Amino acid sequence: MEVPPGPSFRVTGIRPWSSENRDAAPQDMQAFFVGQTVTPDDLRALAVSFGAEVESMVEGAARHQATIRYNGHHYDLDLEPAPSA
Repeated sequence: MEVPPGPSFRVTGIRPWSSENRDAAPQDMQAFFVGQTVTPDDLRALAVSFGAEVESMVEGAARHQATIRYNGHHYDLDLEPAPSA
């Protein structure tokens, strides 16, 4: 029996934590993540392939977000639910 995939999300933006004292995420990181449609497991694998790590995900009624750590810095990925296939 096949296990159905989890919910899918589209990465719509990425920004550093305010405590990081950075104006924006690196361009290569933005180009790599923004626009991707992923499940939570896919996002973890995608982050690892970039050399980052997913630290947390929030799936709520008001917002969807993931936090990744890359080179010792934290970034929030803005997510929106993707339509089911």
